[in-house]
Amino acid sequence: MENDINIDPIPLTVEEFAIAGDMDGKPCPPFGSLHVRVRQQIVADGLDRPLDWESAGYDMPPLEWHQKLKKTREARESGDEDKIKGAPLIFDCRNDYETSVGVFEGAETLDTQNFRDSWGVLKNKLKDKPKDTPIMTYCTGGIRCVKVGAYLTQEMGFTNVSRLAGGIIAYDRTLNEKAPEEEPMFKGTNYVFDGRVGRQITDDALGDCMTCGGKTNLLSNCMNSNCHKRMIQCDNCRDSYSGTCSEVCKNRVINSQSSFYERKATKNEVKYENLDDYALGYSTPPSDLYEEIKKNTAEFMGSGYHMISDTAQGRLLCNLASISREGRILEIGGFTGYATCCFLEGAANAADAIDNTDSPGNRERGAFVMSLERDGRALDIAASHLDVMTSVGLGQDGAEKAAGIRGEGPGIPVIESDSILFEYKNAGCELIRVTDALAYVEAIASGIESENTRPFDIVFIDADKTRFLQYVEACLSSDRVLKTGGIMIVDNVLWKGIVLDVNNGTVNISNDSSDAQEVKKSRRARKLANAVHDFNSAIVNDSRVEVVMLNMRDGLSIIRKKKE
Repeated sequence: MENDINIDPIPLTVEEFAIAGDMDGKPCPPFGSLHVRVRQQIVADGLDRPLDWESAGYDMPPLEWHQKLKKTREARESGDEDKIKGAPLIFDCRNDYETSVGVFEGAETLDTQNFRDSWGVLKNKLKDKPKDTPIMTYCTGGIRCVKVGAYLTQEMGFTNVSRLAGGIIAYDRTLNEKAPEEEPMFKGTNYVFDGRVGRQITDDALGDCMTCGGKTNLLSNCMNSNCHKRMIQCDNCRDSYSGTCSEVCKNRVINSQSSFYERKATKNEVKYENLDDYALGYSTPPSDLYEEIKKNTAEFMGSGYHMISDTAQGRLLCNLASISREGRILEIGGFTGYATCCFLEGAANAADAIDNTDSPGNRERGAFVMSLERDGRALDIAASHLDVMTSVGLGQDGAEKAAGIRGEGPGIPVIESDSILFEYKNAGCELIRVTDALAYVEAIASGIESENTRPFDIVFIDADKTRFLQYVEACLSSDRVLKTGGIMIVDNVLWKGIVLDVNNGTVNISNDSSDAQEVKKSRRARKLANAVHDFNSAIVNDSRVEVVMLNMRDGLSIIRKKKE
């Protein structure tokens, strides 16, 4: 025991711990979790040098403190000037949010927002006081007033300093246990740093409700856990605002309790070997038809299978089309239709988002995908896939019909026409056979070809790598191909990773090699890598555009056409 306070730790059983605390008059654990952390200071004081905490004035026991305050009140009430003049100064060392709801009778508050601000306030309050002036200090648990006592004695030279041993907490407990018949000299609510927030000692309502301005002694924290603002709020306002500080936080709490947020995360038993697979595993999967497009491409195009967009890239293309202004897409290099179907799906989403309920779009208006392809076999396969998509859909029925193309069915019909039209929901699509895609795009840009074709929101360039710059220039030279503010998406801008070797000057060429691992060193690979690197270098320095390159698959550059 020290100053009538038990400072020795008392071990508690699990059962005793569960009821050692108090919450609204009901027993509860004193805290939810225990964390032990090393700190240089228990309470940050902002002092330039440490003080001797052993020399901090008299540690006054709670009952003696109680009697002192009673005598001080009697002196004030007596009206005797001599008695009033000899009464001690009583300083509340806590911050303003604590003193606003509870103080000892006759105490002066420092009205600080942070404890480190106390020193300037004390200097101002005591600048004209004799050094033997009796000063009594207190705080919540007896730590801050020790520091204040040390400061008053060692830095300011006061000789008659005392503090409440154990703080308000010890006073409250001691008075209840040893003198319950006594009227507490502390009025209102003691702010505490646990789940209770405030421990009500008397019924005095000293605080102002932050919501309505009425008097209250209730303390709490905003129920919006991401706000958690400490607040003084009356019962009525607490009920009206669901325990929150504002309509905004109330709405957040209500939303967090809705069924959407009550959905439990589904445990995924799949083990992923790399981040690419993990990212794909936690992305919305594509519809069933797309997997069959992949299989058909592998079956009918053999070594060209690697040229189709993969799942992640396909979903990106679909989403970009979905958020475009009108869902108008120009695809240069459609191959077997995987990306074409992704773009058409996205174009239909865009049409739906802007409530375009007219007939499906075409060259002149609305959501529309124009796909250019020079390989006849690839064009035939793409047409078959688009026919499935537009007639049966993207789901299981479409997948089964697409799978049938590989069976004993009719196979891949040969398309004789140079233009094939399709309609999917409110979006249109046109496959166009070209001998030179760049010449076709340049003809649109100059107005020679397709005068009635309105410009596109997105141009996807997956064609001749050596002519990337010319394709981009055709899109930038006028607004007939790509709208101002539209984007170009250029594929294969990392070209199997060899662009890094080109950039670093480390490409080695082997003239004789049949090993597939040596393909990087072939002359063709070097030529294409150099062309792609030259394109990357040029376009990133073009003031007409903004570029972001994605390290996705073989590299995608998304290039926004700026307003001149």
